[in-house]
Order: sequence, then structure tokens, then C-alpha cells
Amino acid sequence: MSAGERAVGKGKASAGKLKILYDGSCEMCRASVDGIMQFDNSGAMEPLDLHREEVRAQFPGLTLENLLEELHAVDESGRVYRGARAINEILRRQRGLRGYLAYLWYLPPYAWLADWQYKRIAASRYARDARGKLKGDAVPER
Repeated sequence: MSAGERAVGKGKASAGKLKILYDGSCEMCRASVDGIMQFDNSGAMEPLDLHREEVRAQFPGLTLENLLEELHAVDESGRVYRGARAINEILRRQRGLRGYLAYLWYLPPYAWLADWQYKRIAASRYARDARGKLKGDAVPER
């Protein structure tokens, strides 16, 4: 790939794809991405560990600090989805009944509750195991 081709794709996913930027140093995050890939029936998901320098170089508009706060998904037009909204976008791209789960987002309290729960869990992700359970003596955040 030439330098010109790389510049065109900066900050975007390939056509029809969704790049998922996740925290590869987080046990729960890695397990979540594994689950997403098993759930995915679209073939459109491209998980990328945000700790890899070449991955962050593809998205110069996204800071490491912001990337570490919550999951990010980037589509082919460069639109960025964060946190619970990124999960919703992953669901929206699924085929068949799985894709209908994304419509829960439009029920009045669902988007707010999903975002609140996502942020609550993400804030304590390093204290959680691959299944999302708190490790050892960790105290849940309220």
C-alpha cells in the first residue's frame, strides 16, 4: 500500500466494515471482543488493540486518554461510536434477528440505562475478570 492509499484510509474503516478499538490490556475487554467476534454474523467487525502504536496512528483524531475510557467503533465514513453506542452499532450491523436487538436503543429509557451501565462497568474494568465479575477484594463502584 502506498503512502497516498494509507492517508486516504486514516481514521476510517474499510468499506462495509466497522473497526472496533478496544483495550487489549484489559482481561474483560479482550473477552468482550472475543464474544463480539463469536456473535458477529456480518463479517464486518475488525477488532484492533488500541495499545498498538500502528493502530493509534490510523486514528490521529482519537487520543489515547479517550480511547481508554470506553470502547470505540469507527465506520467507513469515519464516524466514531463510543461506549454503549458502539455496542449498539455492532448490533445494528448484524443480520437477521440479531440485528433487531439494536432497536432496543430507541425505547425511551434504554439508551440512557445502557450508557449508565456501560460507564459503571468500564470504570472498574481492570478490577474485573474475563467474565465481568469483580476480582478478589475489589469493591464495586457506585
